[in-house]
Amino acid sequence: MFAPAEGRPRSASLPESAMAPPPAWTHGERRFAHACRRALEELRGLWTRWVLCRGNKIAYLRRLGVRIGPHATILSPVRDFGTEPWLIELGSRVNIAARVLFLTHDGSSRVFRHRIGEGCAFGNRFGAIRIRDNCVVGARTILMPGITIGPDSIVGAGSVVTRDVPPGTVAAGVPARVLCTLDEYVARYREKMIPGLSSDRTELRRQLTRHFWGEER
Repeated sequence: MFAPAEGRPRSASLPESAMAPPPAWTHGERRFAHACRRALEELRGLWTRWVLCRGNKIAYLRRLGVRIGPHATILSPVRDFGTEPWLIELGSRVNIAARVLFLTHDGSSRVFRHRIGEGCAFGNRFGAIRIRDNCVVGARTILMPGITIGPDSIVGAGSVVTRDVPPGTVAAGVPARVLCTLDEYVARYREKMIPGLSSDRTELRRQLTRHFWGEER
């Protein structure tokens, strides 16, 4: 080991965070009592979803507190609606693709909660997420606390939405930004669409494989 420079205190080479006392919270520790409570919560959730709600995901989410309008399609698993599902509102004809993540709180306070007064174990900054009527949210999008989307809007796959998406627009990116209006997107969509496709999946497969590969697959 190298000796400290002459006249310099040994502790001066350590960062301030290394000399600070450990934070006075243990929320992240998994003790036996905590594990038992979690197991009971999981069992209660399974009973509610598969017995009381008969496996209906939307009915179960509504029971958890999510407000969901009619004709919604949700492919994301229930766990992706976060720890405060009662802070989420989905309008009518909303389509949520696979692995859309809803974040309704700021968990960064775990770093400094010992330095602030009246700190809650779950944090003290929360925000509601509102998705208005007739919206599509693409796969693996992350929705941050306190944002509103739509109505009549599209969010591209893999986006991180940190601010409101105006009505009638298409947004995408990290962070998400408005790319065009919905009318402009519809015009581009028409240019690239394949007309006359079947609504039957078997026939659709034949049509698309002939179109792209020149043969049925």
